[in-house]
Amino acid sequence: MVRAGLGGGRPAPCRTAADLAALMAGEAAFVGQKTVVEFCRLRAGCNWSRLAGAEEFRAIVEASRWRSFLILLGDVAEIVQIFLRGRGAEGAATPERLGPVARRALLFHGTPPIPGDWPAEGDELERRLARSLLAAPRPVHVLGERSGVLVFDALPFRTDLGRLDREYVVNAVRFALCGVHERLERRAELPTLARALLAEPTTGGGTTPTGAVRVRP
Repeated sequence: MVRAGLGGGRPAPCRTAADLAALMAGEAAFVGQKTVVEFCRLRAGCNWSRLAGAEEFRAIVEASRWRSFLILLGDVAEIVQIFLRGRGAEGAATPERLGPVARRALLFHGTPPIPGDWPAEGDELERRLARSLLAAPRPVHVLGERSGVLVFDALPFRTDLGRLDREYVVNAVRFALCGVHERLERRAELPTLARALLAEPTTGGGTTPTGAVRVRP
């Protein structure tokens, strides 16, 4: 899995649906990789180098990273939606507009090499975006509360510090997702991005505004 668009230097601007799909895929991969690898390094301690050199262990870690990517992509999609709603681009924040972008992000790194129903995963991303529209946008720092537990359950190994380890992972995910929102604020160029999303074909599940885009500063 590749961490896309998060390297050094000035971050690439996000202006199109394709840019946004790449950003979402890169951020979900980054948060999953960072959380899984840092936990393993911390708990393996002086055994990390030996474990990291074992092919079987590397395969287990890679599977954990992919599962974490799938878990966290929903959070990243909701963060994009929160960002758009908060800037007055509600028409671009609907599941009909963001859903196809999230589906593109799901397969951006290729078909995940773990068992799964990827069309169904895409459907669930759209349902989540629809559910989140039923209430006010959530504070970003609460998004990792549930997904952090799921990432913890997907870790390659356990220690005897179960509850403390779970709290560590949940807090790490919550903190990392706040970073996703900060980077999105720096990279997204509104209203250009909102207009691009409104110009994309929809999933056909409903109608969305297609008029002028008014973006709050």
